[in-house]
Amino acid sequence: MRLAETIAGWFGRVEVVLAGVEGYLRDGEEALARGDAMTARRAAKAMLQRVPHSPLGLALLADACEAARLDAELALTLEELAGRVASRAEVWVRLGRARERVGSPIDETRDAFLRALAVAEAGSDARREALLWLADLDLANGDGARAELWLERLGVTRDADVQLRRAEARLLQNDLTGARAVLDSLEADPTDGRAALLRGRALAIGGDAAAFPLLVRAMVLEAAGASEALASALAWIPTDEPTRAKIRAVVDGRGQAELARWKAAFARAEGRRDEARAALVGAVRSGDASAARPLLDASLEDQDHASLAVALGALAAAAAENEGAVEDPIAEDARRLPSPARLRDPGEASAILDDLAGVTTARARVWADAARAAALATWIPPSGAPSDWTKILTRLDAHARALHALDATAKVAELAIERSRPVRVAIVGEFNAGKSTFINAVIGADVAPTGVLPTTATLHHLRYAPDPFARIQFHADAPSEVKERIVPSSELRAALKGGDAEWVKRVEILQPIASLTRVEILDTPGFNAPDTRHTEAARSAFEEADAAIWLLDAGQPLKQTERRILDEAKVTSLPVQILVNKADRLKPEDLATVMTSVGASLEETGIRSWAEPLALSARLALQGKLGDEDALARSGWEHVQRLLDEQIVGRSDELKERGLRRRAGRVVTLMLERAREHAAEERAAIEAARARAQELALRAANLEREADEAAQVVAGAIGGAAADWKRDLEVVVTGRDRQQVANDPTLLRYRVDRARSRLSAPLARVLASIARGQATSDVEGARADDLMPVVHAAVRTFAAANGQADALFPLTRSAVASLIEHLLELAAAPPERGRAEGRVAELEAVLRGLDVPAV
Repeated sequence: MRLAETIAGWFGRVEVVLAGVEGYLRDGEEALARGDAMTARRAAKAMLQRVPHSPLGLALLADACEAARLDAELALTLEELAGRVASRAEVWVRLGRARERVGSPIDETRDAFLRALAVAEAGSDARREALLWLADLDLANGDGARAELWLERLGVTRDADVQLRRAEARLLQNDLTGARAVLDSLEADPTDGRAALLRGRALAIGGDAAAFPLLVRAMVLEAAGASEALASALAWIPTDEPTRAKIRAVVDGRGQAELARWKAAFARAEGRRDEARAALVGAVRSGDASAARPLLDASLEDQDHASLAVALGALAAAAAENEGAVEDPIAEDARRLPSPARLRDPGEASAILDDLAGVTTARARVWADAARAAALATWIPPSGAPSDWTKILTRLDAHARALHALDATAKVAELAIERSRPVRVAIVGEFNAGKSTFINAVIGADVAPTGVLPTTATLHHLRYAPDPFARIQFHADAPSEVKERIVPSSELRAALKGGDAEWVKRVEILQPIASLTRVEILDTPGFNAPDTRHTEAARSAFEEADAAIWLLDAGQPLKQTERRILDEAKVTSLPVQILVNKADRLKPEDLATVMTSVGASLEETGIRSWAEPLALSARLALQGKLGDEDALARSGWEHVQRLLDEQIVGRSDELKERGLRRRAGRVVTLMLERAREHAAEERAAIEAARARAQELALRAANLEREADEAAQVVAGAIGGAAADWKRDLEVVVTGRDRQQVANDPTLLRYRVDRARSRLSAPLARVLASIARGQATSDVEGARADDLMPVVHAAVRTFAAANGQADALFPLTRSAVASLIEHLLELAAAPPERGRAEGRVAELEAVLRGLDVPAV
């Protein structure tokens, strides 16, 4: 319907009849009907000469200017008309369109549509058009969240034009799943270029080559933005020559072959990446703003920070010119990526990791992962050199606390303590392999409780202390309430023979022996002992130790059971030194055969000894340490001692670093499990927040359409409270002059205070009930207490304006309008951008960085 017909239907034609210009109006309408816009314009001008500022004359002139495409004159005419008939939504909608066409500031264009929305009747075409245009304005500025709110105010609809805008809003919010769900439910016309474009964009974001036919179709149909989307897809999704030929034909047909984005896109598709990037940089620097986005995409894929800085600078300049523009998630993520200079600075690593935790888009994630690994490498050198454990453990502690992982927090604290201890070596082997005897030979004293270990499932930990004593720890399920005993070293053997020996979990033996300041020793039970807890205790030594010395029995070396346990050590990357004990029981030639067999077996199983395997007799070595020089000479201990000095103690820093990395890796693995749970919870919370926002917007839209009916319901619901307010007022005004009462400021304050006291609480409760709808619980943010500020304001205004208890509609209509705005504000608040996925990515990167190479 033409605007003149709308205005005539509202104002009538009395004005033009009385002024004698009805003929001009008729001539103008007939000229428009036959397509003669300029004749209609002359008729409108003649009308306005006779009746200046006539709404009908202005409407006819607006129709004529629109038909003649005289946009500037149209905008000026509609400006005047809107001032004359400000309550007509159709006029504001036309003005909004005109402002957009003449390039008015976006705020002015938005204001016209907002004014249209404010006066439009529920269900009217003007209201629908205003909401769609407001959504389009926000979509053009990258604000998908606000665009979706305008669309929700249209209510439940399957109209294709609304659904397409919903899908576009989801894409702008980086919600690919939501966008695809909307598009999959849509039956769009194959000739709808916008539908083809959105389907193609959704596929392109996922790197699917099926995007190309859709994007080509969108470009052929001249959908806005199709050329940019197709060029972007061509630049980063692999294509074959036939596909590129089809795209080139369309581009040539559109006369766009010389555009920088297409030159760069084809160059990248053909593998000439540097050339493509250089072309885009040159285009941006020469003022081609359209090349900024393709340059951003190219920079992200190539991980080139110099060109990225150029792209982001151009995008920032464009955003500054367009005040309402919202930066899209990819560009926002790109700003978080560190420069090469920052990556080289170990002091920047923590801040870089914090920045990268916020990266969520797939396009930026690859670079973010690489940058995360580079930042962590300044703390954890890939070469295996000593790590910066202070910074690593501080970071891990922060993550553990954020995840409320108390066990991980405790283990991180244990790692911090372990840094100051000597290298820790586990002595491992099967039952009766001579482990305790070997330990006594190492430290030169009869400390390890030989003859006692077979009866316990105990891990013995030997370390230095100024005074000798032993600490016995019992299993948690031990019958005794005492879980730890401290005994003098001289009483240890007796203590381990007691009735509660079977419940011993661990024994710490502390001795003032100088050699223990350089190396701590874990004496393990035999793997083949009858009690399964022996095996568990021995395996736990793999976790605690920095290295292991595996004692084989020369009489039966590397049995199948030993190979199985050695494989476990191999998986953990624990350095293992192989020693063949009880060599004194074999003849030299037999011992040589055994050593050759051991070497072959190790090579066959892929297990490598930290240094060459050696043969010895721990029994003779201990005798030698206690004074028998001949026994010491025959024991083979000289070579073993050199190995211990050079390969264990001499490389203690390396072994400790490897051990710390292994144990830190186990802690990180523990944290990762909780971090992944937390990320899943966060994803669910974000989805719930989106669903809640959509529900609130829909509830506000429904309430907006039925605002008058809702206001009547609210008025009835608070009728009792209003009657109480009326009685309060009658008490003080009875017998007084009504005019005097109305002008008395004290009585006015009383009137307002009593209104707030009587009406506010019940009104807030009714509004909260409306906000709740059919739900069983109040809407967070729209409970009665939350609504009290807006209710107080509405009640105060109503009472101060002499509102009457018998006529509550103005109050309740205002309160319902305030509730609508409040619900829309709640819906507009976007969920916080998640960082839990970033924490998972960082912990995974830490785990890869800590990976200890095989021995």
